[in-house]
Amino acid sequence: MEATCTVLLILAAAGCGTATTLFRSPRQAPGSIFTVGNGEQCLGSDRSTGGVCLSRNQCNTQGGKAIGFCGVFATCCSLNACDIRTNTKVAVFINPPLNRESSGLECSYNVEINNNNVCQIRIDFETFNLAPPTTVEAVENVTLRPGYTCRNDIFQVTNLHANSDILPPLCGDNNGQHMYVRVNASTNSRSIRLNFKIADRNTQPNLPQATWKIKVTQLECFNTLGKYRDGFLEAITSSLPATPFSSSADRDEYLIAPPGCLQYYPDRTGFFESFNYNRGSGPYIANLAYATCFKRTSDVCGIKLTAASFEMAYRTEDNMYLDTDCQVNPVTQGSSQSEDYLFIPEAETADGLRGSKYCGLSASNQIIASTPPGPIYVHFHSDNLVTNDVPEAGYRFNYNVLNNCYLRMNTFH
Repeated sequence: MEATCTVLLILAAAGCGTATTLFRSPRQAPGSIFTVGNGEQCLGSDRSTGGVCLSRNQCNTQGGKAIGFCGVFATCCSLNACDIRTNTKVAVFINPPLNRESSGLECSYNVEINNNNVCQIRIDFETFNLAPPTTVEAVENVTLRPGYTCRNDIFQVTNLHANSDILPPLCGDNNGQHMYVRVNASTNSRSIRLNFKIADRNTQPNLPQATWKIKVTQLECFNTLGKYRDGFLEAITSSLPATPFSSSADRDEYLIAPPGCLQYYPDRTGFFESFNYNRGSGPYIANLAYATCFKRTSDVCGIKLTAASFEMAYRTEDNMYLDTDCQVNPVTQGSSQSEDYLFIPEAETADGLRGSKYCGLSASNQIIASTPPGPIYVHFHSDNLVTNDVPEAGYRFNYNVLNNCYLRMNTFH
């Protein structure tokens, strides 16, 4: 009885916190001077260079370089070399020193599954600057060309085994972007490989310098109690400090993405943009088809999207750049035409315009409410065509989840 009262007192005290704890990021245990290498991020002695907290032996065997200390028995390790193999929960990979003599290389990082509970790997591109996607030179009297693809520098996730996900090759400017990879140790999917193929700058001196800093986090699926951590109970438990008895799956739950999502934004507000958005210059990459998803808690009924920039290809200027204007029926298609679009389910603009597929400038300067009955997401699709004088810059949206969709139009103002 005494133990029960103690627990209730702790919960009651936690409930007195402010509402700001309702949707906070997952809590992290405070650092300790007795750390022996927990795979968490750390700063080197210069207080600016980031690394991963590992034991000295782990840092050496993974080809890392000690740049500081993160405890009596651990070192802050910079993994800025190629051909690294790691199984730590969190790893940070930094490009090796690159110059014209060392360019033209391939750099691989092998990430081995930490334990059988790991179900997803989140890859955060804290820094990602590669050569941009390109197409062939324009030919006189020919209006269509192949789409923009990664022909020089290429980043790709491989070694997916039985994983059915198709992960796109990336290049260009993707600072701040991320992607998810599904893994399943029970089906022999126990590792993935991150590959960078860097073009030779001696033969192509005009290409920008390739740089990257990638954070890889192995996420464990929540335990059987995780499904109850929603709403009020989540507000209480998230305000409690992490303890040695908190499971990794419990802490990872906030970041676990729904099935089928290449990108996932669990926060209630934020922004998202197309790959190689490049501060509005683009171009976006051809042959992509992926979903960007958002967290739907019990009080969420939709999402409000405010376009900061939107410029995609279109078929003809004589339409509204919506739905069948963005993707024609194959029966009536005829010659090749643009089929680039952003799919936003159950969408309506502040002007009362309804549609699901947006292309051209149809979402530019628009505020859009999406209230689907199921998951909250958008789906980007790009073809393998570029039309002369039709820009393919991409998009950037600010988003806010909605909790009152009956009054959603009032949220536009």
